[in-house]
Amino acid sequence: MPANQARIYFGDETDAREYWATREWKTFAIDVVAGPSNRPTYRHTVYVRARTAAEAISSAKRNMIGKPSRPRYSARLAGPRELGCVPAPSTITQH
Repeated sequence: MPANQARIYFGDETDAREYWATREWKTFAIDVVAGPSNRPTYRHTVYVRARTAAEAISSAKRNMIGKPSRPRYSARLAGPRELGCVPAPSTITQH
């Protein structure tokens, strides 16, 4: 990305960046795509715990079963909603 462009973060991605910022080990979502970029023939997401995105991609490459030919890997921090987290119900009861 050029230096003069800013990246826009959306809901779950912003929460993920804030949550994982202070933790050494993070959960990454590795998106595996194969085929033409405009119409991929294969898409799959693998979740990996690692310290860095590069380590997460390396781990996904080593441990994936049934890899497609010429896959492309991209890593991102997994967000709370993506991991199935839901807000806890309020413990305050109104009388």
